[in-house]
Amino acid sequence: MAALLGFVGCTSTPQAGSSRAETPISAVSKNADEISVMVFNVENLFDNKHDEGTEDYTYLSLSEKKSNPEVKKFCAGVSSEFYKMECYEKDWNNEIIKFKLSQVAKVIRHIDGGKGPDNLMMAEVENMNILNKLFGEELKDLGYQTVVLIEGPDTRGIDPAFASKFPLKGKPQLHLIPYQDSNPEKLKYAKKSRGILEVTVTLPNKKDLTFLVGHFPSQSNPTEWRKQAVEFATAKMKEYEKQGRAVIMGGDLNIIAEEEQEHGYFSKIFSTAGQVSHLVGCKTCEGTHNYKGHWSFLDIQVFGNGLKNSQLELIPESITVVKVAHHMKRNGTPLRFDEEEKSGVSDHFPIYSRLKLNNYNKRVKSTTGRTAQA
Repeated sequence: MAALLGFVGCTSTPQAGSSRAETPISAVSKNADEISVMVFNVENLFDNKHDEGTEDYTYLSLSEKKSNPEVKKFCAGVSSEFYKMECYEKDWNNEIIKFKLSQVAKVIRHIDGGKGPDNLMMAEVENMNILNKLFGEELKDLGYQTVVLIEGPDTRGIDPAFASKFPLKGKPQLHLIPYQDSNPEKLKYAKKSRGILEVTVTLPNKKDLTFLVGHFPSQSNPTEWRKQAVEFATAKMKEYEKQGRAVIMGGDLNIIAEEEQEHGYFSKIFSTAGQVSHLVGCKTCEGTHNYKGHWSFLDIQVFGNGLKNSQLELIPESITVVKVAHHMKRNGTPLRFDEEEKSGVSDHFPIYSRLKLNNYNKRVKSTTGRTAQA
């Protein structure tokens, strides 16, 4: 009951201005023979220390900005007046960072009866320092034992990240997408795009599950780049399926509804490698991101066709968009983080799912029986 009271997402009571009501799905705790997965773009989760080789100057404290000529030089060169002033004036101090982390943590804690999802795929995380603050301080009691981020070439300094309550199997790696573009200058920029993080964990049934975490080029970039990223990820999923591996791909893929309608990146490409979250479930969900009144599923999960190799079975009716009160405007859209107002979390809603571990109860009973006889 506590979980039902704390969780607002997919509520049966529509918010003011919301276009539709949704049905409670993941508000209750999951069963012992299930695992949960969530994708969450945490929006600019930065610390306030400069990382060499990145343009993270906006996310420094005001005291640092005033005394550092390098910061002033960078901010002066920002073309957009809005982002230039933000670069000069944003005060990303320790107090604000602590509040940002607490806001993100509240969303995570609302999942699975207050315990947080078993596996969490994230976008827009700066580095391991801020990731360790989230899971080593704010969420220390939830038992996340695998926390991974590999620094990539993104000039803003943001990367995909992953956390799990299950033990790490093997060595994580970052796959850089081999973008192609006839324009050499554009290609140079494309190659600085974020890679796909690969992490494998061992499940409670002793089987392995590989996660591929992506954050594809934004809408300010050519649609062809997102197509290449989709094709690369799809090929990787199929390759691993042939190897007998179970794979879930997820993240913020930046594919808007109009783009999907025209090109079918989800329905025609990704669907050949597995089940796409909002195409097989989430039937009353509107999207994870809202731009000028238009919803899109920028954030998705793709459940590979080889899940059976790890005795996993997707529960389609568990798939839902997570809406928590402090993360939502009155009209039902995401409330992005505002350090001055001390409100909001991110401009994206997370998307959540559960999978059943087949034969898990039988294995537990069998193991318990052998132990008792011993």
